[in-house]
Amino acid sequence: MTCNAFNHQVKTITGHTICNLFIANTWWLRLRGLLGRTLKENDGLLITPCNSVHMFGMRYAIDVVYLNKQNTVIKIVKNLRPWQFSACGKAYKVIELSTKNNNTQTLKVGDNLIIE
Repeated sequence: MTCNAFNHQVKTITGHTICNLFIANTWWLRLRGLLGRTLKENDGLLITPCNSVHMFGMRYAIDVVYLNKQNTVIKIVKNLRPWQFSACGKAYKVIELSTKNNNTQTLKVGDNLIIE
């Protein structure tokens, strides 16, 4: 990513780190998302508030984790490819992750995450 503000982390309640986070919580950052940026293997983008993701203009696939307000995983979309769209009406936050992030293999719906 062009921004080096990965000063947050996502962890499971057992302390396992999922990724380093850049938080998109303003209108402009949410609109831009990952456009023109690349994700390293252990980096992610938290978009809040958000309940849908579009891949228009993207050049690579991502994994998407939808969270509610309590940071509980309510939906996981693997390998969302360019020009696709995904949504989850009950979601309040979205974490976009590299498809190469092996830490996401253990995530499942119902997991509670900690954002530090």
